[in-house]
Amino acid sequence: MNRALTRSSRINKNLLLLAKIENNQFENSDIQLDELVTQCFETIQEHFQQKNISVSSIIKSNVKAFGNTALTEILINNLLINAIRHTPTAGIIKIELNEKSFQIYNSGTQSLNPDLLFKRFSRFSTDNKGSGLGLAIIKEICRFHHWKIEYLFENDFHIFSVKF
Repeated sequence: MNRALTRSSRINKNLLLLAKIENNQFENSDIQLDELVTQCFETIQEHFQQKNISVSSIIKSNVKAFGNTALTEILINNLLINAIRHTPTAGIIKIELNEKSFQIYNSGTQSLNPDLLFKRFSRFSTDNKGSGLGLAIIKEICRFHHWKIEYLFENDFHIFSVKF
């Protein structure tokens, strides 16, 4: 029962966040993206180790954008957590950041359905830990910032790209 209550609470919190983003209830300022990506990456480092995931990153220095820092941190964390959750044990994750985009690659076996990918409550695995709202939140954050989110599946890698 506690698990169900926690899950309901998390879904409610995510739906409220979506409503706030849709109603433009956030202020923007300059964001030091390279520092934010590095900070988020370091925060979840132990999760990579738990699944024996090989991680590589190319994070260019002094990458800045204009947007909301809290929303951008949510976007980065959601993409990283999705990559960890959906990468098989002993898989590979690559992170890239430059002035034009932020990309996360994670190893996989088949493409996701692009028609359902960013829809609320869509799920692509039997993993019940997620709410099915993470990618919908990412899409709304990108819309809010006037950024573009893209998905590709190439050479056995899922690739999520946020273009600034």
